[in-house]
Amino acid sequence: MAETIDADVCIVGAGIAGLFAALSLPESLRVVVLDKGTLGSGSSPLAQGGLAAAMGPDDSPELHLADTVAAGEDLVDRRAAEVMCRDAPDRVRDLIELGCDFDGEPGGDLHRAREGGQSVARSVHRADATGAEIVRALRRAAAPRVHRVEGLARGLAIVEGRCRGVWVAAEDGLLLVRAGVTLLASGGAGALFASTTNPPAATGDALGLAALAGARLADLEFVQFHPTALAVPESPRPLLTEALRGAGARLVDRDGRRFLEGVHPDAELAPRHVVTRAILEAGEAFLDATALGEALLEEHFPTAVAACRARGFDLAAEPVPVAPAAHYLIGGVATDLAGRASLPGLFAAGECAATGVHGANRMAGNSLSEAVVFGRRAALAMAAELPIGGDPEWEPAPPLPYGSDPSDGLERVVEAVTLGAGPIRNATSSRRALAVLDELADARGPSASASVDAGRLLVRGRSRERRPAVSTSDPTIRGRNWRSTGSTFR
Repeated sequence: MAETIDADVCIVGAGIAGLFAALSLPESLRVVVLDKGTLGSGSSPLAQGGLAAAMGPDDSPELHLADTVAAGEDLVDRRAAEVMCRDAPDRVRDLIELGCDFDGEPGGDLHRAREGGQSVARSVHRADATGAEIVRALRRAAAPRVHRVEGLARGLAIVEGRCRGVWVAAEDGLLLVRAGVTLLASGGAGALFASTTNPPAATGDALGLAALAGARLADLEFVQFHPTALAVPESPRPLLTEALRGAGARLVDRDGRRFLEGVHPDAELAPRHVVTRAILEAGEAFLDATALGEALLEEHFPTAVAACRARGFDLAAEPVPVAPAAHYLIGGVATDLAGRASLPGLFAAGECAATGVHGANRMAGNSLSEAVVFGRRAALAMAAELPIGGDPEWEPAPPLPYGSDPSDGLERVVEAVTLGAGPIRNATSSRRALAVLDELADARGPSASASVDAGRLLVRGRSRERRPAVSTSDPTIRGRNWRSTGSTFR
């Protein structure tokens, strides 16, 4: 019999969505937060640019919504986006009350950076380390209120068609967290691509866990590639925040030509899929921030400056090479406006959830907005749906769905996903990739890791034929007026 921990709420993921949800729950509840990696790892601390919220005198939730819909190629779920754009300013105020120290203006207003897809400066930030600042404040506030467990989620515990917790591979062996409700907030799947800005832990675990349990998935054909990762032979690649371009940095070719002029009215601040496509068509690109000056770069972009310097580049003195890298999983576990998945007792928030707010392409700054807005909404719904009178005892039902080490065979998974679900792909490459992933799954049998199943889901979602959103040659947008129904597999 596995060791058992009883909780009211189990949250899988210790990033911004998971921690904000935990802090939005009543303090009387027993909350277990499952953290896959060491304390402070994950994608959330790497978020640089900021949190999009209509906080300025030249902005409004309606304008935020219009920009979001435009960036999403008209595939945005307007109801969900309206909720996010309306609630985001209040969530920023919540974060400030929790101790987040955002950059301010001399008059006391919050400083806002302009990023891709934004018609006005909208991203509330802390220099170019916004995610790290938010995580710092949330972790400090959550520490006395949650029970943190370090381990790997191996499967959802299902009892009579309802999610009742999570199986965990912890340091001391198998663990079962029994809970009235469970929230998946485990991030994306960027680490399944060869070129990525994501940390190694971002292996799409929530996709495999949810699909195997029978929950609906949506929009897996939409994976965002950030156009300006530093082009160095390492993984993950350092991200050079879009706010650099908002401050005046330019994208140029080897001859110094601004090749995005004429491609889009906003040039370098066009939506990310437009910039990514332009770089791929150009073959190579350089980010020229020399006009900003060393003092401004050191003050406002210390993360980017340090990342370049550590790899032999001087951002203040020379254009630096950049290339697109897998950055954000737009699709995921399908949810309603309260974070409910199709499986009773299961919720999802953050990057692993498919709320519909991003459509086919996420506007810069909206990832953090979505995380806090829907993290809170999920928390309120979970608190309201907890079983009345306590959770009765029940016996765990083996076998444990996932038994293998997620790093086992990961190199082959990455190779296959990059081939079949990358920004440049075709039907032949997708079929070859899926054959490799199916072979890995068959070899492992029922103990295949969640990363293998996540890879299969991504390749299948990204390889379907769609009516093109922009043009038949567009490598990053695959469909218009379509939302997948997703389902289980195996």
